[in-house]
Amino acid sequence: MTNWLTRLFGKVRIRRSRAGLEPLRGDGSAGFDASATIRLEDEAGQALGRTRLRLGFIGILVGAGFLVAAGRAVELAVTGEFAEAAPVRVAQVASRRGEIVDRNGQILASNLDFHSVFADPRQVWDPVETAQALRTVLPHLNAETLQRDLSSNRRFVWIERGLGPRERQAIHMLGLPGIGFRVEPGRVYPRRRLAAHLVGFTDQDLAGLAGAERAFNDELNDGSGRPVSLSIHLGAQDALETVLRERMERYSAQGAMAVLMRVGTGEIIALASLPDFDPNRAGSEPAENRFNRTVQGVYELGSVFKPLTLAAGIEAGLVRLDDTFDARAPIAIGSHRIRDFRPQSRILTAREVIIHSSNIGSARMAERIGGEVLTSFFGELGLWERPPLEIIEGQNPMLPARWGRAEVMTASYGHGFNVSPVALAAAYAALANDGIYTPPTLRPVGPTDIVPQVPVMSSATAAQVLGVMRAAVAGGQADREGLAIAGKTGTAQRIVNGRYQVGNVLTSFVGIFPFDDPQYVLVVSLDQPRPIRETHGFNTAGWNAAPTGGEIIERVAPVLGVGLREADPGARVQTVARMFVPRTPVRAGPEEPVELAAGRDRP
Repeated sequence: MTNWLTRLFGKVRIRRSRAGLEPLRGDGSAGFDASATIRLEDEAGQALGRTRLRLGFIGILVGAGFLVAAGRAVELAVTGEFAEAAPVRVAQVASRRGEIVDRNGQILASNLDFHSVFADPRQVWDPVETAQALRTVLPHLNAETLQRDLSSNRRFVWIERGLGPRERQAIHMLGLPGIGFRVEPGRVYPRRRLAAHLVGFTDQDLAGLAGAERAFNDELNDGSGRPVSLSIHLGAQDALETVLRERMERYSAQGAMAVLMRVGTGEIIALASLPDFDPNRAGSEPAENRFNRTVQGVYELGSVFKPLTLAAGIEAGLVRLDDTFDARAPIAIGSHRIRDFRPQSRILTAREVIIHSSNIGSARMAERIGGEVLTSFFGELGLWERPPLEIIEGQNPMLPARWGRAEVMTASYGHGFNVSPVALAAAYAALANDGIYTPPTLRPVGPTDIVPQVPVMSSATAAQVLGVMRAAVAGGQADREGLAIAGKTGTAQRIVNGRYQVGNVLTSFVGIFPFDDPQYVLVVSLDQPRPIRETHGFNTAGWNAAPTGGEIIERVAPVLGVGLREADPGARVQTVARMFVPRTPVRAGPEEPVELAAGRDRP
């Protein structure tokens, strides 16, 4: 650069010396004439030009200096101390997280930019005054913690994330040194409580914490921005939740849950757990509301297991529908007895054991089948493992340490072990699918997708049991004209302080529809429903879970395109299956663990 400047200014000096020569007159002598004035003007103009050139060059140097300084400032802001002090996870969500949509593309979770306020403590003039000023806008902030953060030697601390526009503007107007804002992508759930347990939620750094947000976290954050489609049908989900919420309130139940699964694919079409929560503010919701009863909860589900016990016997060639079992008296096991809620006190066929929901008959059936065959059959239905659903929060079942005579007998009618409602739905979907088990899934299954299939029972076995379940529903509380529902109820006593408590029950209903062409399985449960006038003082499943299930099916069937049947393919041949309405209410059942009574809690 020095050589270039020397050459530049050297040329100027040479030109100046030449310009200073006095022109010769015609006679060769020097003298004064008008050309002298012109020379002076030329010299003045040339001097002005040289000055402008120097000033322009100096301006270029100063501008370049500013550009270098600005570039260094940007470098420090992005890669220097300031950026290094910021949480690493903020950088990880620079790309947009994918949306979550239902099977028809309806948005369940999306993105929205939020303002967050931070501080550079080294730039804060007075930590105490700054903390006090910030708390005038954000009074929930802890004063001691805030002052400590503002007094630290760090270059970056979060003050509050996810500010509303008014809060952001109010803090901005305070004009506090060292306080700044950052625009961050946030997660929003436009459907709010609808399908909340299925969709789940994220933390402030957009890491999935529950539901689909957690299950598909890597896919949602892969940088592609592509949405993740779920198997649920938003219309069916809304109908199911509406009925479930209304029925929960009607029976003053402490909780409720429901699972609607598609037969043959294992797709979860709708799933609900009540009480629920708003994922837009999941952190402020009670923990019990965020608990997903359908996959995190495992329960003794009661007599809904009796048809599966019958299926085990038929498949093993040990039971036929017309085989008889002695239900005339309770079965003594040590100091306890297995009894029926509404005793028939007679010999029952295998078909009648299911229709009358006889604990005694079911226990006799299990004794004939044998513990090894029965427990192995339940295991093949996926009941002894955590459901292979994508939701990570799913829990393992609770099983007896040993399978003795008492454990096998009580297992035949759904007591002595705990499983999730999703696991039960998958087991019944196998029954409805000609005996072929398909694992449950939250992803939509296309016509060309390969679905895992495990044969568990013959189609003949499945058809026989399904026919008995249709007879059990015919004329009952769950029956709906034209829908041909097959099903079974179950009333399970809840354990309190190690003992089954009278009147404290979990009631359930399993429904398969339509009976002649099974397409969907519904499992619905009510936690601690109370007897009301409408139920004639009963709180068993036939009076609350069954009508709840029937109404849900009635509401979701048209949404899913299930047409009404002109003729009932499950002809009501079992007149004994009709619900008898007693004039006076009866108690829910006795106290002993193996005396559980669910004899007339049929649909």
